[in-house]
Amino acid sequence: MRANHEELILRNPMLGACIFWQFAKTFAEYGDDDAPTLPLFFVVSAMVFHKPTVDKAYRMNFESGILKAVSEKPDLIAGLQSRMEEFSLSTLHALQVASSVKLLSREDGERLPAFRANVGEVPTPMRKPESPVTEMFAAS
Repeated sequence: MRANHEELILRNPMLGACIFWQFAKTFAEYGDDDAPTLPLFFVVSAMVFHKPTVDKAYRMNFESGILKAVSEKPDLIAGLQSRMEEFSLSTLHALQVASSVKLLSREDGERLPAFRANVGEVPTPMRKPESPVTEMFAAS
């Protein structure tokens, strides 16, 4: 068994797909119906699969959340680039699953592809309030 076995289970593509759906849906709601572009999903992945970031950000106000979180705890961005690189394959797998099961629709962006959340809801087991990944959804 690998040393990071539990982490690899947590970073499964379906969980990532559901988190990306939540992110794209919220991004459109607060961003004049814009769809987030590909690079943003790498940043989201590096943040929501990082427990200290989730612990700090998930209860914060949406308007000031990430800026306030970073100003109060600047070490959250330390290692962000390396986490983005490390999680890149997981990010792409999650986007592929999300597109395949129609949680996200790919759109041609100005320079890079964008992904829009499709109407509907994430499967019920992923939305349960007692789910251990609820904080990750809130942080996304």
